[in-house]
Amino acid sequence: MTHSGSVGPVNDTSTTGPELGDQLLDRARADTGLDDFGPDSWREGYDILCAGLAQPHVRAAGRAQLGNEIVSYLANRLRVTDHHRRHPELAATPIEAPIIVLGLPRTGTTALSYLLDTDPQWRWLLNWEAVQSVPPPNDTTRRTDPRCTEMLEFQRAILPTIDPPPPHWEWADGPTECTFILAQDFRSAMWENRMPNPAYREFISTCEMAPAYDHHRRVLQILQSQTSGRWCLKMPAHALYIDTVLATYPDARFIWTHRDPATATASFLNLAAFAHGLTLGDPDLDWIAETYPPRLVEQVARPLAALAGRDVFHLHYADVQREPLAQMEQLYAWLDADLTATTRQAMLDWLDAETFHATRGLSAGLDRFGLERSAVLESFGNYLAAFPVELDDGD
Repeated sequence: MTHSGSVGPVNDTSTTGPELGDQLLDRARADTGLDDFGPDSWREGYDILCAGLAQPHVRAAGRAQLGNEIVSYLANRLRVTDHHRRHPELAATPIEAPIIVLGLPRTGTTALSYLLDTDPQWRWLLNWEAVQSVPPPNDTTRRTDPRCTEMLEFQRAILPTIDPPPPHWEWADGPTECTFILAQDFRSAMWENRMPNPAYREFISTCEMAPAYDHHRRVLQILQSQTSGRWCLKMPAHALYIDTVLATYPDARFIWTHRDPATATASFLNLAAFAHGLTLGDPDLDWIAETYPPRLVEQVARPLAALAGRDVFHLHYADVQREPLAQMEQLYAWLDADLTATTRQAMLDWLDAETFHATRGLSAGLDRFGLERSAVLESFGNYLAAFPVELDDGD
């Protein structure tokens, strides 16, 4: 699920990347009345992204939609920078022992976040507040703030019009991924996943991620200033940036979700194709097949090395599908947290309401991208040797 910014023209196909970039910056300044974006770490990725977005093969509707999102991220960065300027004491407030969910995409991180979000002792980043962080809500307004309810109304109106339905959807008042915060520094795998852009692929593969996580911490400092609860954060791609995560939050505790990597890869490639289709009209399946499978292998290789010797909770998709409450009991024991009868019932209610065991997402497999399941599994050999991941039937 993406976020929309202010409505307005973006550009025509003759606009260059710098011109487009200037247009979007002007819109963000006009929307907020602010002009200080803080540290300029965001600029390199932003310029590369705008250069790609200005290319003529990007359809006008896709350019407009993505441009609106960019404006919303720029606007939040402006407001976050301004809020810290007016409240300098926030910079010294710690993010204490956050619980961070990572792993391959499409491995059950969303279901886990919604289950844990039934328990008020955990403080999840909500979809709406990731990009409308200022002013921060308090404990009683996190899901009743007009910014939240207005976004919910928009989502309820637009979801029935999306055909085919999106393979992943987040409601405004539910947990979201940290990618929407990192995107405000324009150092985020999210931008790579929206359209083919070789220059941005090279940038996000090699750039220093510390500035993006510095911005991430600043946003959390603002949001926790008016609310309670221990931070629970999720983004599968935290695994790609695990060294920076550890440097930023050295006392973090990690939950690593696992699923058959060939199935997870197929599901993610179809999600990427859906996102590319919104921008381009027709997704570039060859680009997707070339770009993302190696990235996913790296997404398990990096935490495999960096988290060796740490106390990590490993949560397997197949086990959660079979016995979700039993897995939650084990997780709570690992966290030394109390799973109350009230929370247990709230989890059961969510599972029933969500028809948890129903098939989700697009059904197309690896063959859509010219890939073979056996070859994908072979590329994950080190990962499968390290963890008892249950493979799907037939392999």
